[in-house]
Amino acid sequence: MKAREKIPGWNELIIREPTEEERMLCGRRDHFFVVENLPGLGEEVLVTNGEEIWIDSFVEDERLCLSFTERKVDEVTSWMPLPEPYTGE
Repeated sequence: MKAREKIPGWNELIIREPTEEERMLCGRRDHFFVVENLPGLGEEVLVTNGEEIWIDSFVEDERLCLSFTERKVDEVTSWMPLPEPYTGE
């Protein structure tokens, strides 16, 4: 069972091939992919690859990447907002 099915709140990261129109719009004919359902760029979130969970953020630096780890975006299956910090109350 996938993490997003066990814990409500996970958002599936959708990675797909670009349409021909998207290739023309960005001016690239080489291989790239389109990522849908991203959180805000630079926003710290929980991410998972289905086996591990870690805190990271998505940034765009010539291409979409994760800012805190060496992981590739296509290794991520889902993300969710960070929970509110514990206040002791």
